Amino acid sequence: PGRFRAGERGRDSLEDRNTEGKRTATMYFIDVVVMLLQPTLYIFFAALSLAQFQILYSYALHYLSLASEKFGVAGGVYFQTVHAHLERVLGSPGAMKFNFTHVLLASVLIAALVSVEKLRIIIDRSISMNKTKTN
Repeated sequence: PGRFRAGERGRDSLEDRNTEGKRTATMYFIDVVVMLLQPTLYIFFAALSLAQFQILYSYALHYLSLASEKFGVAGGVYFQTVHAHLERVLGSPGAMKFNFTHVLLASVLIAALVSVEKLRIIIDRSISMNKTKTN
């Protein structure tokens, strides 16, 4: 009791190495699949984001016009001014036409944001690792 039989310790460590190797192979496979799917996912989410922006912009202008009618003179002037400035800068929601160039530019922006976030995570991990080593 409490002692290993001959060769038992070697078998356990060999099994641990095999399961660790399987996990590593699985993680590499997942990394490759994600790497191959990332550009497609970025393009999909960029298109979705642009469509959502168009819808939300349309609703924002609609509610600004409703608010300008409802809140009397002082509030109405403010909301009409905001509505007019938005339409001057971004145009009317019906005139917004997104093509594939817009989608690609938005996907590059999303990829840049994801990369910066990954870099931040790596820096945070290295700082926390250094703190644990010094303590």
